[in-house]
Order: sequence, then structure tokens, then C-alpha cells
Amino acid sequence: MKKLNFFTYLFIFCITVFSSCSDEFEPIDPAIQIPGDGNGGNTAAVFSVDFNGSTFVASNYQAVITGGSIVISGIRASNGDSVSFIVSGTTTGSYPANDNIIIYQPAGTEYGYLGINPANPDLNTGSIVITSVNTINNTISGTFNFTGYWSNTDEQGVLPIAFTNGVFNNIPFTSENYTDDTFFAKVNGQDFVDVDIFTAITSAGSIELISVAGHDADDNSITVSVRSDITPGTYQITGGNTDVVQMFYSREATDFWERALTGTVTVVARTATQLECTFSGVVTDGESTYTITQGAFDVQYDD
Repeated sequence: MKKLNFFTYLFIFCITVFSSCSDEFEPIDPAIQIPGDGNGGNTAAVFSVDFNGSTFVASNYQAVITGGSIVISGIRASNGDSVSFIVSGTTTGSYPANDNIIIYQPAGTEYGYLGINPANPDLNTGSIVITSVNTINNTISGTFNFTGYWSNTDEQGVLPIAFTNGVFNNIPFTSENYTDDTFFAKVNGQDFVDVDIFTAITSAGSIELISVAGHDADDNSITVSVRSDITPGTYQITGGNTDVVQMFYSREATDFWERALTGTVTVVARTATQLECTFSGVVTDGESTYTITQGAFDVQYDD
């Protein structure tokens, strides 16, 4: 299994979450509820989990139902750490942790504790249970528990952590379904046909990004991110964290997720709520090479 860099997962998770993971944290969406904020926050809502002999209680949280998925995240602003998960479904039920994505991210690192055992990805590591999706009050509730494994598999000796008694109760959710969005590419000459398109404004430190991810029916993903202040033009991909444009490719069947080191992204048009780009690039895991060509998307996003 390749090293799982949380910076790449961030592009998917942050379709819902936050523009920063620092003490100066501010929500990107007014739907995010802050308990006891005096501005209509839902004080009945809670997002918490026990680990390492203490309880994580989120001070900020948000849920989004988009495409065929539910994404929920909570951050503890005083520490800058966060818990996030995405489940492949939009209804009540139990979702295995290792078949979905759940992660605890400590502050100040790109990595985190994932609910996937890198030595045995099929191992049952826990579950996310959606107990209520209230479409009248637009709230979602449930429980979760998992064993988290350090996502940087090149770093040896980091023991797994048990996360228990996880609960999210009456978390407000929004629904996003941009029916006019388009996303297409070819991977090694074969059509990449999306079934879900995710868009987000995310942050990596002081750098704000607009991220767009397309997922196909086999759960493979292509993610393209551009600086939020970008203007029309063609930009080179070099693989750096601070690049103006970045691209990632995920292979679900092989637990493979890597950054493109070469390629281009052309910004055709950008407004406060719309981004149109073409893109191409080459991604390798050291054994196989994936050449992405004819990439193009035209999406709406929330500024």
C-alpha cells in the first residue's frame, strides 16, 4: 500500500468542512453550527469521541449530503485537530469504517489516523452508523467507532489508536447537487465517466484552493485543485504543495492515491461561483503510470 498522505484526502473531505485548521479557524459556510455562539447555533447538536483517555468534543461541525454520499466533519478549534468521515450512502444504516473513509487528523500534520489497516485493508476496523436523517429540520445523527492507523506508512512504530463512543447528534446538514456540472477525462486512453462530482473551497495553510473531484462507478477519483485567486490561463503541474495548480488520481481497487508531477491545467473561465478548466497530466506509483488526457470540467461552487 502506498503512503496515504492526508493532504490528498483533504480535497475530498473538505467539500464540507472548513477553510482552515488553525486557532483562527473560520467556517466557509454559514450553515456550519457553532454551539453557544449566540447566533442561532444548534445547542442540542454534539460531535464527540473518546480516545487516549480523553474526549474530543468538536466546537465546529458540518454535514453535507451530496451525490451518493454523506460527509460529516468536526473540528476542535482550541487544538486544531479534527475528525471527518465520508460514507457511500445517503440513508440510515451501518457503514463499515474500512469500506468508507474515516480519519482523525491531529493539528499541524498532513497525516492522520485512518480507519483502514494498511497491512490488511479488509479487516473490520469499526463502523459509522447513521441513525437519523431528518429532512424536516435538516439534521443528521448517529454513532461511530474505529481503530485508526497512521496514514504515513513510511513512518514506522506508530501504534494504532482506538476511537470509541463516537456520537454526532442533530448535526445540521446541507444538500448539494449541481445537476449542470460536467467532468470528463481519459485515463490511459479509456474514458473516465463520472458518477459524482464534488466541489469545495479548501485551505492548505495560508493557501486557499478551489478543488474539484470526479468519481467513477469503481470509486476511482481524479481531483484538480487551483488557487482561489487564479485567473484564466495555462499553468504547469510540478507536484509541489504550493503549486498554483495540482492534480491527484486515486485507484480504489489498489488503495493507490498519488499526486501528478507533470501536466497542465488551463483555466478557461472563472467567476465567484463557476470554474471551467481543461487538464492533463501523468501520475505514477513507481510501478504503473497513469496518463490523464482530454480532462475537462465545468462546475458551480460556493464562494
